[in-house]
Amino acid sequence: MLRRAEARLAANLADLVEREYCDIAIRPFRLTADGVLFGLVTECRAEDGEEDEEDWAELHPEGLGFSAPWNGECDTWRASAGGLAQLLR
Repeated sequence: MLRRAEARLAANLADLVEREYCDIAIRPFRLTADGVLFGLVTECRAEDGEEDEEDWAELHPEGLGFSAPWNGECDTWRASAGGLAQLLR
């Protein structure tokens, strides 16, 4: 299944002949609708007194975690932990 997904992604990207990879700017946001959190929510660990932890952002409600080097890859372990934390709140 992973091979099929990767092949489909490659085909879709090949159709975007003028695509350009570059830095983008994003802005965190948060919206709660019907009790469900939507947004790109930042977690600034130094502000929470957890200086040994890195800052990161989590996409809700999917729970995908992003952190330095901010290259677009997501942390599924952090996503699972964040999703669990959301359920426990």
